[in-house]
Amino acid sequence: MTDFEEKLLEILSKVLLLDKDKITDDLRRKDFEPWDSMNHLIIVTEIENEFEIFFEDEEVVELWTVGDIKKVLGSKFSS
Repeated sequence: MTDFEEKLLEILSKVLLLDKDKITDDLRRKDFEPWDSMNHLIIVTEIENEFEIFFEDEEVVELWTVGDIKKVLGSKFSS
């Protein structure tokens, strides 16, 4: 696991009150009740602060799974 993945898991675990080992790329916002709209914004804000990046509004709306978050984060570091 990369450092960035570990940091992401820490954020998701803290915000969603979920053990890190229960967080998979397939964890989906609409299927996991604690991942509501407020927690979604908290997750986005925590990620922006931790990684010193900025998500565009369109990106925030398209983040439906942990895998989606990893994909967008990866694209920000590769550009």
